[in-house]
Amino acid sequence: MGSIFLPHLKSGWHVDQAILSEDDRVVIIRFGRDTDRDCMLMDELLYSISDKISQFAVVYLCDIDQVPDFNEMYELYDPMTIMFFYRNKHMMCDFGTGNNNKLNFVIGEKQELIDIIEIVYRGAHKGKGLVTSPRDYSKIKRGDKYN
Repeated sequence: MGSIFLPHLKSGWHVDQAILSEDDRVVIIRFGRDTDRDCMLMDELLYSISDKISQFAVVYLCDIDQVPDFNEMYELYDPMTIMFFYRNKHMMCDFGTGNNNKLNFVIGEKQELIDIIEIVYRGAHKGKGLVTSPRDYSKIKRGDKYN
């Protein structure tokens, strides 16, 4: 249901424009397939917090089949991937998983996701390219929802 209400980026140009258009907010892009279970869960969560984070972040969705332009560049091989950008710069976050480039697992709690986005925003605002997640997700197993 969340994917119905969140804006979709329909081409590589739209992805680039979304990343370039924000000067003071973090751009969050969920890459994946709208019909994938993990994407549906995260889309619902992202939609449910979109008003709460609107002052410092904006959320977009991008279907990797419809817009394959970034699949190789960003290594979009997981069912669901969330990436963060700030002032046209890719923001990395250490989740304890060994992959600092993206969030590729489902977060189960609204506040937990808000906390991650706030950490990314605060770090980005201070000029950091890498921030540390407020929680270590190294124990998560593929396909599990982390709560």
